[in-house]
Amino acid sequence: MRFRLTRLMMWMGLAAAATYFFDPDRGEQRRKDMRKKIDRMRKAGEKAKTSLSP
Repeated sequence: MRFRLTRLMMWMGLAAAATYFFDPDRGEQRRKDMRKKIDRMRKAGEKAKTSLSP
């Protein structure tokens, strides 16, 4: 029973995320914003790696 509830909660979360990102009205802008954030995080990670290298 416990695993069924966990699985149900996981699927509900995934469905909510999909609804959020694939919204026909604002989904495209949300996806663009998410891509920008991911790119910034990647650049920050690369910069941190190079600054730690001897």
